[in-house]
Amino acid sequence: MNVITLSIPAFFVLMGLEWTVGRIKKRHVYRGPDVLADLLLGSAQTLFGVVAAGVLLGGYLLLYERRFFDVSPDSALAWASLLVGLDFLYYWFHRASHRMNLAWAAHAPHHQSEDYNFAVALRQGPVQPLVSRFFYLPLALFGFPPAMFATALGINTVYQFWIHTELVGKLGPLEWVLNTPSHHRVHHGCNGRYLDRNHGGMLIVWDRLFGTFEPEAEKPVYGTVKPVASWNPLVCAWAPFGDILETAARAPRFLDKLKVWFMPPEWRPRGMTPAAIDIAPDRPKYDARPTRGAGIYAAVMLVLTLAATVHFLVKGASAPLGTQLVFSAWFVAALGGLGGVLEGRAWAKPLEAARVVATPFVLWMLL
Repeated sequence: MNVITLSIPAFFVLMGLEWTVGRIKKRHVYRGPDVLADLLLGSAQTLFGVVAAGVLLGGYLLLYERRFFDVSPDSALAWASLLVGLDFLYYWFHRASHRMNLAWAAHAPHHQSEDYNFAVALRQGPVQPLVSRFFYLPLALFGFPPAMFATALGINTVYQFWIHTELVGKLGPLEWVLNTPSHHRVHHGCNGRYLDRNHGGMLIVWDRLFGTFEPEAEKPVYGTVKPVASWNPLVCAWAPFGDILETAARAPRFLDKLKVWFMPPEWRPRGMTPAAIDIAPDRPKYDARPTRGAGIYAAVMLVLTLAATVHFLVKGASAPLGTQLVFSAWFVAALGGLGGVLEGRAWAKPLEAARVVATPFVLWMLL
């Protein structure tokens, strides 16, 4: 059961509800260009999961064939154990993704938005599953069937949607056990006291047990320590890897050029200035304003692109590899083209023109 795909309508209903409540409370919850980047980056990860399904599930299937136990998907106890065990492993993946550069580069796009709303929940690093799936492999050895694992992973992911909002306050006794909007606001803060805190998925108990819990006490400053300063999803996805490559290129010692990939984000090789992590509480947000025409065009094309992507997600798993690759190329062009249109890049118009011309052919391949 593809829990995430089935939940897409609910995601957009809840986003509409959040926008409405925000308007009533006179809160500016959403910024259009940021939402475009959020939704396209999230779609990119989901699309990657379809195209790279064999790679992502290959290791799990291999270990499942050597499992220690046989777990029945008809057992309620098995489902409860899987959901708790998966959340425990998610905690360690999430914690590692903040403390190792290579994993952080895959995860960082989720943190780049300087807003905090339901759309940010959908913003994901396109290649993050290549890192996260490694942490879940023990579940295969314990005998949880691949379809059962995939469903539980979807449930864990969908749960985390609702905790991305500023409109829900603290929730009393639930704060002791569950991950809540208050706890996760801390996680998205790049204030010094909030960095690398509250890594839980559905449960906050892991952070309390392993010393990474921090209660919400001051207003978070959202975003990454080094702002990405772009609405372009391709720039957002590439920027963290580019930062690592730049540091590696400047490192004077060969060993440090390799070491940088596995060190924490703030680490710098000997002889280089340490990364600054002191964030001003009033740090201004990136807010380059597109022209009215560019904004309308990007909004219309975003809706059409997302509709085509949902159609692909429904049929993509059974489509030939050639069709998957053609659609992927078309989608990558959308990432760059729409982001370029919002930022007024000269090359964006011909790229978008070529993509629009190619659209009927791409959709015909999906019929």
